[in-house]
Amino acid sequence: MKTSQAGIEFIKKFEGCRLTAYRCPAGVPTIGYGHTAGVKMGQKITQGQAERLLKEDLVKFERMVAKYDSTYHWGQNQFDALVSFAFNIGSIDRLTADGSRSVTTISQKMLEYNKSAGRVLPGLAERRRAEQALFLKADKPGAAGQAIQAASAGETHVQLNYQPGHVYQIMVEGLRIRTKAAAQLPEAVPAGKILGEIRKGIKVKNHATARVGDAIWMYIGQDKGGREQWVCADTGSKAYIR
Repeated sequence: MKTSQAGIEFIKKFEGCRLTAYRCPAGVPTIGYGHTAGVKMGQKITQGQAERLLKEDLVKFERMVAKYDSTYHWGQNQFDALVSFAFNIGSIDRLTADGSRSVTTISQKMLEYNKSAGRVLPGLAERRRAEQALFLKADKPGAAGQAIQAASAGETHVQLNYQPGHVYQIMVEGLRIRTKAAAQLPEAVPAGKILGEIRKGIKVKNHATARVGDAIWMYIGQDKGGREQWVCADTGSKAYIR
C-alpha cells in the first residue's frame, strides 16, 4: 500500500514546512516536512526539495506499516493514520505490540503518545487525536479498503479490509459454508444451502466479497460439485476471519 494524497496532505498539515534547518522539540536538526537525516543547522532547501524529501521519507514509514498488513489487512485510512504516526514517532512496533494487539486497542493506545521528555505537548495531543479519528474513519466506496465502525459491547470494532486474492484465517470453530447463485450476488446475502463447516485455523483465499447491512461475506471458491462457497467474514461487531 501507498499513502494516499489525502494522507500526504494530513502529514504536511501537522509537520509544517520550513525551508531553513531548525531544532525540533527533541533538539534534532530538522528541515522541510520533518526531515532529519543528515540535516545540519544553517542548511537551506527549496520547496521542491522539501516535497522530494517527504516522498523519500514516506517510503521508509510505509514499509513499517505494511509489514503488519498480513495481520491487520489495513484499510486506506488506517494505513494513512499509521504512516503519519510512524513518521512522527519513528515506528509502530510498540503501538501494535509487534502485531499482537487488536485494532481497537491500537486506536486507543495512539492517544498515549502525546509526550516529550515526560511532558504532554498540546501539539502532539492534537495530532494523536486527529490520527485516531482518521484511523477510525470509514473509507469511501472505491478506496483501497473498508474500515467500517460498529459498536459492540461498549467498544469500537473496526471492520477488516478483505481484499480479493488475499489469504485469510478462520478464527472460530465450525464456521458454516453456504452457497448462492452468482446472479444473485453481490446484492443478496449468500444465505443459501449449508454445505458444511470450516475448522478454526484453516486458511482460505478470498475471491470476492458481498456486503449486506453490517455483514461482509467472502467467496472462497467452488466445491468439488461446482457449487459456490460463501462464509461470513465479519458481522460488523465481530470478525470471524482475519
